[in-house]
Amino acid sequence: MKKSVPYLLVFVQLSSLLFLFVSAPMLSISGSGLLVEAAGVFLGLRAIFIMRIGNFRIVPLIKVGGVLVTSGPYKYIRHPMYLAQVIVVAPLVVDYFSWVRFGVILILILDLLIKIQFEEKRLLNHFPDYDVYRKNSWKLIPFLY
Repeated sequence: MKKSVPYLLVFVQLSSLLFLFVSAPMLSISGSGLLVEAAGVFLGLRAIFIMRIGNFRIVPLIKVGGVLVTSGPYKYIRHPMYLAQVIVVAPLVVDYFSWVRFGVILILILDLLIKIQFEEKRLLNHFPDYDVYRKNSWKLIPFLY
């Protein structure tokens, strides 16, 4: 069971995102919603660019030969790709609201929080500098969390 936890977390994450993208239009109907979505896409792409495609995994396990990235958005936020996902889908839930979609975004957020806890334990054990980095950055939301 323990070995399947990271894969279960990814399954819930991707299933939630897929549901939110197929259960209503993928673009916000409001200008502000589109700006928020665009900001989320920009943050996610920037995080991937800085992390480098070969350095990250969608599964919250340390990649063999992986390096600790602390520049770009990672200078301030330890998990900008997770934040980007929520930023992208939040306007879609607001614009095309249903209680089911609201429940799914809550499941996504809870899943990402659990995934962060799971991942950070491994990062602390793998990278000697991670504890210092953790103390000098925000987990997910600057100035809040």
